[in-house]
Amino acid sequence: MALEQLDLETGLNKEDYAIKLIRDHEPPEGYYLAFSGGKHSIIAEHLTMRSGVRYDSHYCFSPIDPPQVWDFIKTNYPNVQWDYHAKGFWKLVIKNDLPLRQQRWCCRYIKEVGGENRVNIVGNCAYESSNRSHQCFYEPQDHSVKHAHNKTLLRPILKFSEFDTWQYIIKYKLPYCELYDRGYERIGCILCPNNKEVEKHEHDFPKICNLWKLACNHIVEGYKARGYISKRGKPMKFKPKTGDELYQWWIKRK
Repeated sequence: MALEQLDLETGLNKEDYAIKLIRDHEPPEGYYLAFSGGKHSIIAEHLTMRSGVRYDSHYCFSPIDPPQVWDFIKTNYPNVQWDYHAKGFWKLVIKNDLPLRQQRWCCRYIKEVGGENRVNIVGNCAYESSNRSHQCFYEPQDHSVKHAHNKTLLRPILKFSEFDTWQYIIKYKLPYCELYDRGYERIGCILCPNNKEVEKHEHDFPKICNLWKLACNHIVEGYKARGYISKRGKPMKFKPKTGDELYQWWIKRK
């Protein structure tokens, strides 16, 4: 369904339905809006502003985000609060080992913090992944489950397609990060395990990629010091001799 096409069930288009959701679930203290600087978060922020509800926007600073994202937020969204939850990130990499596709522990320290015990507006879209395709618009806090970060989630643009996303941005003349015009479909953490544009990242962001390589050197030093015994006390199957060997294995994204 196109952005302005009416839904037979709700009688609203996607834009109006998103605003209705935001108004219907407004908490007394206002929303916590999770702002990443990406195209979906700028739409979520714009819709929330249009809704006339109370909210405060937060960017959880990521030391592995592209510098262009930092500059974009500072220039275009000066009212967004910067929260620094990922201090000492590279020490965490050495301690926890490299994040993997099925073990992205880094998200807990960078993307999933903030907004505890509040209703969080996030810019998730179902088309982005199979996991997000099963998400719902409103996910109340489940007190029966022990969460790492207790929060209620509202996803007002969950059913926006990629076409809807750019249609909305163009319609309202919203500024967006320059990286999209440089061929990036998604912007976010550099060398994220879910991102396969490794060569593009290495070319465009060599300083942060070098920090990953330095971390690999320290990790391998730890392997050797333990005699290639894992922290769980089991012999390691993969025994890289150098940090570069570990790094090359990691960026293959197997």
